[in-house]
This record gives sequence, C-alpha cells and structure tokens, in this order.
Amino acid sequence: MEELKNVVKATGADLGIAHDGDADRTICIDENGEFVFGDKTFALVEKAMLKENGGGTIVTTVATSAAIYDIAEEYNGEVIATRVGDLLVARELKDQNGLFGGEENGGLIFPEFVYGRDAAMSTAKIVEIMAKEAKPLSELIQELPKYCSAKLKVECADNQKSTVMDRIVEATSDHEVDTKDGVKILTEEGWVIIRPSGTEPIFRCFAEAQTEEDALKMAKWGISLVEENME
Repeated sequence: MEELKNVVKATGADLGIAHDGDADRTICIDENGEFVFGDKTFALVEKAMLKENGGGTIVTTVATSAAIYDIAEEYNGEVIATRVGDLLVARELKDQNGLFGGEENGGLIFPEFVYGRDAAMSTAKIVEIMAKEAKPLSELIQELPKYCSAKLKVECADNQKSTVMDRIVEATSDHEVDTKDGVKILTEEGWVIIRPSGTEPIFRCFAEAQTEEDALKMAKWGISLVEENME
C-alpha cells in the first residue's frame, strides 16, 4: 500500500486501486496519496446506488459504520444487518431482493451482477462516480458522514470465549446491546463490537465514534471487558 501511495503521488494519478489476492476486495488511494478506508468507499457507492434507484435495501454486517445508516435515511434506503461474513450478506441480499451490500473491509456486492464480492465491479463504480460528479475522490469522501474508528485485539483461550461472552452481556445489561454476532454495545459516544475470533485465540474489538479519541476509548473499554471477564 505504501508503494501504491507513492506511485499515485509521483505520477499525479487521480486514483490508486489495490485488490487482495482473489480480487474480491478493493481499497482506494485518493489523488493526494491518502488511504481511503473500506467503509468510506462502501458509503460512497451506497449513496450513488440509492440516488440512482430512488432508494432500496442495503445489506451489511453489524460491524459496519453508522454512516451507512445515515446515508440510507437521507436517500430512502433501508439497512439490514447480518452477522459478519460476505456469504451471509450475499444470502440476505438474495432473500430480500436487496439493491446493494458489502462490508467495511472493501468487499462490495452488486446483486444485479453477481451475488458475491467483486473488486473489478467496485472499481468501475467508483470511477463512474468520480466521472459523473466531476470531483476528486478526496472531495467525494469529505462529503460523507464523518466517523472515526479503532480496532484492537486481546488474547483469550478458545475454551473461555463462550463464558466471557455471557459475562460481558451481563455486565453491560444497562446499555443497548446487540448479540447478533458477538456483543455490540451502543452508547452516546459511539459503539463497540466485541467478537471472538473463529480461527485464533483472541477477541477483536472494533469501535466507532465521532472522534478518534472516543473511538479508541471505546475499543479499549471493549478490551477491558474481555480481560475483566476471563477466568
């Protein structure tokens, strides 16, 4: 990614695109050589899709930015949240005849084309938006709802994960909590989702808030909840 950022700046390119190994996820570098997080491009494409279609159903996961909900509210959209996983998003898109979906990791799904993440389609749509709006990517991103995020992780033995989850739910009963996938705790400052890894002996804490300071504070709170409830 650093090499791509440098090449974008050195060549005066309008856009840099990075795909993962199987080309189903897309991450952008704007014309200033700045990294654009996947939730931002998701929100950008969602906005365009809803405007073009006069609204529609958007499917994403419980770990996705609140910006997705803000845009849906403004442009006559409805958001359905699933557990984390692109296959779950794709299945719900098909079942609900959804317009568009994806995750915060740069994986976008266009049901009209295929029920799966497609990086080439994502790239084409982002370029189309830039061309139609006649604006650089950085400006388009600045026009989106603004949120900050933080991600942390903490070690936890696999045989303790279930107990820790139950204890966290009990310890946060005075908050609004979503247990669809892990434990998502919503507060006035923002939200944090605490999820046990399915492949590693760790918990991941992903938080979002209006400021970087609050997002980091929320993520650290999530880590402390895991640590306090381990045996």
